[in-house]
Amino acid sequence: MENISKSSSKSLRKSIINLYGLPSFGFQLFVNMEVFYFAAFLTDFAMIPVALAGTILMVTSIFDIIWVPTAGVILEKSNLKFGGKYRSWLLVGPPFAVLFFIFQFIKIGPENVNAIIIMVGFIVSHLIWNIYYAAHIAMNNSMTTIREERISMASNRGMFNALGAIGFSLIGFKMATIIGARLGNQAIGFTLTVVFTGIIMILCNLSLFAITKDYAHHGETKKSVKEEEKMSIGEMLKQIVVNPPLIGLMLAELGRYLGRFVIFGLAFYYFKYVVENIAMITIFMTGLNVVCFFGAMLTAPLAKKFGERNTYILSLALFIIGLIAVWVLPMNYLSFMIIMFVAYLGYGMPDALGVAMYSATVDYGEWKTGKNARGFIMSLISFPIKTAIFVRSIVITAVLTSAGYVADMTATPELIQGIKNGIALVPAIFIGVGLVIIVMLYKITPESLKKMQEEIAARK
Repeated sequence: MENISKSSSKSLRKSIINLYGLPSFGFQLFVNMEVFYFAAFLTDFAMIPVALAGTILMVTSIFDIIWVPTAGVILEKSNLKFGGKYRSWLLVGPPFAVLFFIFQFIKIGPENVNAIIIMVGFIVSHLIWNIYYAAHIAMNNSMTTIREERISMASNRGMFNALGAIGFSLIGFKMATIIGARLGNQAIGFTLTVVFTGIIMILCNLSLFAITKDYAHHGETKKSVKEEEKMSIGEMLKQIVVNPPLIGLMLAELGRYLGRFVIFGLAFYYFKYVVENIAMITIFMTGLNVVCFFGAMLTAPLAKKFGERNTYILSLALFIIGLIAVWVLPMNYLSFMIIMFVAYLGYGMPDALGVAMYSATVDYGEWKTGKNARGFIMSLISFPIKTAIFVRSIVITAVLTSAGYVADMTATPELIQGIKNGIALVPAIFIGVGLVIIVMLYKITPESLKKMQEEIAARK
């Protein structure tokens, strides 16, 4: 088969491998304003009534889930030739996403009008960023077939992810409140902070776009482009059904993310009522992001030696063991943080493996069906995250209700045990189910991946 560009089996430049995750740094710096403060902005800064704010959160959460496979279909159907099928989106996507995201953090007009503007900003910005986010992830698979390079790129992305989260925790809310105080308008402080972090995010994507110029069309062939253009939505969805490793990975990731979000959501209650030291929660949250960074550093050498699947499984096992220890043993704030930081390595290492493992499921799907749905499959990396965000509120509400929680109540043994169950046992169960599923369904090994790639190349 005739290649449009150089073979994707040629080694990548070190600069590309090392800076592949740069867009993820900008994305985390940018998107964490929503992750942590969207609800607070609606109620306390845009002054939208709680009932209306709840409607906004519900409607936007539904679209957030729907947009993941939709973005994958759009990415697979599109063919922006000027910079490559995937790489082009790094240039055209971020500016439009920032423009509409600004409207998500703006106070303007009457409450109902403002609510509509915010929802439109959310819905449009999320569709756009799901597309270019998936395009960035897909480049891990399209630019190289060399397993070690994919692992290194995925690991570096994990480190940049953690650095972006740490950066936001240091400057995000402080910048918003300082700007708001100086201008005498707290809402505009959030708006301008989004503008600032959005510019950084755009520059990060432009940087990767620039350094990958020579690899714009890597992984593309005349035949594969023609096949992808003809691939129907049904055929894309079939790529999930016939791909057990992909199903196993998505379900394991759902359990891992759901565990993480439940821990984050209940941390306030744990520090306030169980260990009675609420002042330490900031150190705890920042520490988890730092652990993710070091976990990502450990990932590449471990995965190259023991395999991605084995490293992922061992990481989840470490996470579960730590959570069970928190649930069983009496803890003060210091012992709780130490054990959780060690256990959280079990979250951070899979976080840096995901891209490489999804890349392997793309190869499995092409080996199985003869068609490459790279953009669609790689877009699904966001699906467990969005689903977990949607489900976490139900889980957290159920935990607090079952414990008899009332705001500012005196801690009772039932409340303390209920919170411990919620922050440790419940996440351990979710992650444990994911662990069992990935052991059963994700059978791709370094040897089987190499064999599949050789068979795919032989067909071409």
